[in-house]
Amino acid sequence: MKKILCLFSALALVVSSCSSDDAADASASVKPSKIAFSYSDPKENYFTEVKYEGDKLVSETDDDGYTIKYSYVGDLIAKTEEFGADKVLKTTTEYSYSAGKLASETVKNVGATQFYKTKYTQNGDGTVSFEEFNINAATGAEAEGGKVGKYTYKDGNLVKYESSYYGKPNSTYTYEYDSKKNPNTNVTGLKLLTGMEESASANNVVKITGTSTGLASVSTFSYLYNNNNFPTEKKHFSDNGTLTETAQFTY
Repeated sequence: MKKILCLFSALALVVSSCSSDDAADASASVKPSKIAFSYSDPKENYFTEVKYEGDKLVSETDDDGYTIKYSYVGDLIAKTEEFGADKVLKTTTEYSYSAGKLASETVKNVGATQFYKTKYTQNGDGTVSFEEFNINAATGAEAEGGKVGKYTYKDGNLVKYESSYYGKPNSTYTYEYDSKKNPNTNVTGLKLLTGMEESASANNVVKITGTSTGLASVSTFSYLYNNNNFPTEKKHFSDNGTLTETAQFTY
């Protein structure tokens, strides 16, 4: 089953308008409707179609039928449901909020005896702390999962992610950005989903540097942009400069 590379990595294509006012109006309504992904092996290529009601997400569907459906309460994303190509529900993710900020995220895999919950603390200094828990699916009892960490934001962008596992450093990533518009700018609720990394940031990531379980990595990204400063193409390069993925977007 191909995994949706969520809208959270998608980039927008808008039609250039003939006046600055029209351009501003067009820019305010830009949202991805189709993202085509290509790889060195053409057999791996696929596309994702995205549906909305106004500025709210309804669904993302891969060309093999794998689908994520979104539910809102007001302007807050309350739940996502993932369905396989067979149309059978696989996973439900529930979100809770406090004072308009994300407070928790609970992942429930169908048929599982254990669910996974992440609790978030908004620190007020540009950082968000998190702690993971395991939940007994039958009783609802929570137990510490061992993983804790922190997200650091600046100017609306995630700039650093740090985590530890049972007190030992686990992962550290730093993020660098361009000054152009993130394709998710006009999608209601996405920027509140802490943990979606660079896809919920204000701009577009150009470099990710990090270590995970002792292994270092560097990923770089290049873009083509339209007249409204939204990227129309994104290329992802690995440590050695090899192109690993190209994404092209329509709206």
